[in-house]
Amino acid sequence: MSFVPEYSLKRKRSVHVLLFSIFAIMVSVFSCLLWDLVFPATVYAEDWLKVEKSEGDLVWIDTSHWDTVSVLVNDGYYRDVIKKRWIDNSYTVVQGYWETGQYRVWVESSIIVPYTAYRYVDTSHWETTYRYVDVIRPVNFSVIFGTDSYGWSVYSFASQSRGATEVTYNGERYIANVYVIDYRPYRGGRIYAVKYVFIYKFVKEKQYYNQWVSSGYWQPYTAYRLLDTSHWETRTGRYWVDTSSRVESGYWEEYVEKEWVSTQHYENRRVWVSEGHYTSQIHGKITVEKKPGYIFTRWHKNGDGSDCRMDLKVSWQIDNSMIQPGENPKKITGAHIYQETKRYNGRGLEKTEIYGGQVAPSEAGSIGISALFDFAGDIDSILHIFLYSAEGNLIHVYFSNPVNGFRSINIDQEGTGKDADRWLGGNTCGEITF
Repeated sequence: MSFVPEYSLKRKRSVHVLLFSIFAIMVSVFSCLLWDLVFPATVYAEDWLKVEKSEGDLVWIDTSHWDTVSVLVNDGYYRDVIKKRWIDNSYTVVQGYWETGQYRVWVESSIIVPYTAYRYVDTSHWETTYRYVDVIRPVNFSVIFGTDSYGWSVYSFASQSRGATEVTYNGERYIANVYVIDYRPYRGGRIYAVKYVFIYKFVKEKQYYNQWVSSGYWQPYTAYRLLDTSHWETRTGRYWVDTSSRVESGYWEEYVEKEWVSTQHYENRRVWVSEGHYTSQIHGKITVEKKPGYIFTRWHKNGDGSDCRMDLKVSWQIDNSMIQPGENPKKITGAHIYQETKRYNGRGLEKTEIYGGQVAPSEAGSIGISALFDFAGDIDSILHIFLYSAEGNLIHVYFSNPVNGFRSINIDQEGTGKDADRWLGGNTCGEITF
């Protein structure tokens, strides 16, 4: 069997193809039932499942999001305001007379004199200095108290882990995993021993850095300033006596002025907040079970007249044996499953949403769902499975999932000895680790 594009069979063979399509469906259903009866255990196909995972020990979890904040909006408008202003048209009547005698005049004069001033000379500068900081270095050795290594190996079956803790050994600080044997043999007595498996050591490390040193001094220097020596002088001679007078007059005039009216207010706006954190990688395995092995569009009908569908079960098992000390066990809390079906004859991608939402937090769990497909698609049709942890870790598993159309199966003249699993999406169960 092999795929051909939708509605691409020649008209003269349409009846022939339809009969063979019905025959192929009956054979497929009968084969699936027979297989389940003869081989009830789960069968794993080739590595048709693919997983997308991050590189490195730590991954960046982006928790950026939209947030609603109160923002001050500076708004307003101009309005016309009628005001009054005084128009001054006063004038001066100039008059006077000459007279002979003494009179005083103001004489403007100045001299330049020296004086001692001070200016600040800034000698501030950067200095390189250092400090000691604690850094953690990995180590790998063990110390046993209460017995020797042979005695520990004899009674190791009774050892219990007490977790990681900070300890001091030979005057140095370490982080070690602690194991305790507290065992009472049937013959009497008590075996008590403690084993420290040292994994990290605190080391003082010299760290250099630049420090700004503020310094300077006041420096004297000779400056010069202008000294005002202006003064009144009495003189004798002929001078003008001013008897001028001013006539005050004017009137009020109306005018229009623009006045700003503020409508300043606060309003809620959505802003983008960029944030995130690092967390350790997530490890485990995912199992995908799919029935039937050959997916058809909903327009095919089952024996009871119902639409053909795909039943999907996604199971996970998280491995928390490699998480860092003090880190919470990773659990799956959400999932998003959908398919992008690549339709024939260049009709683009058809997205089918299958599942999206929260799941009960668990290290081991599963989701069982069903999906109906409106259109047939070739082997480039991809089913995507996204699983999310509480810390934000993302697991992306995907696989090729072609959908057979009402006229997308053809038994050709060369027979049926072709790879049906590859051409008809016959994978039913798979497992992948990450």
